[in-house]
Amino acid sequence: MQCHLNGFKPGNLEISDAARVPAEPPPIENLPKEVDVLIVGCGPAGLTMARQLAEFVDIETCIVDLKPGPKLFGQADGISCRTQEIMEAFNCSEILAKETYQLHKNAFWEPDIEHPQYIKRTHKVDGARLALSEFIHGVVNQSRLHDLLLKGMENSVTHLVPHYSRRLVALNVDHSLYNDLSAYPIKASFERNDEKQAGKVETLRARFVVGCDGAEALFVRNYRSLWRVIQRTNPGA
Repeated sequence: MQCHLNGFKPGNLEISDAARVPAEPPPIENLPKEVDVLIVGCGPAGLTMARQLAEFVDIETCIVDLKPGPKLFGQADGISCRTQEIMEAFNCSEILAKETYQLHKNAFWEPDIEHPQYIKRTHKVDGARLALSEFIHGVVNQSRLHDLLLKGMENSVTHLVPHYSRRLVALNVDHSLYNDLSAYPIKASFERNDEKQAGKVETLRARFVVGCDGAEALFVRNYRSLWRVIQRTNPGA
């Protein structure tokens, strides 16, 4: 397991962090006009779906994210054995197995009554996911997992790469086109937030859209919706 104190540097991890030069953010290219599948969000869910769809040359996929480039700091570094099974399907589980700190046991710590300024380990138990899979639940930098998914996308038959520095500002669906298999009923508008063309709005059409913008964004949307309901029912709130 490798720790990255000042951010993850993509590339060959056999080269130390001090010697490895961080990759430059990918160039910003115009969004396509029409796609089969639009994915919003380059988190683990969005990248996993994009990695799978990248294998199908007859499916045009576009993945868009608000950030200026790939994630450099992990937010949730635990990796489930089931996730490693997915990575096995992408032919890179051996890399994860080599780099992951495996969690065979769980340790429990409590305050030390005799020395209140310290804590002490009271007991250990076997990991809850042992024997659930051929892989072991563990810890690996989330940015490294993203790096493997991005490399798989780029090296696929479609050479899929994300479009960064875009914020989704509008999403409209033409329900009258649902039964037309040749139509693109979804219209999505994105605002660029890069330095060169900040504020520029781009529009594309899609047959399907998948929102993978994370639990935090979902919480914010739900909170705002709840607050609007409260204001309607109680104007004085």
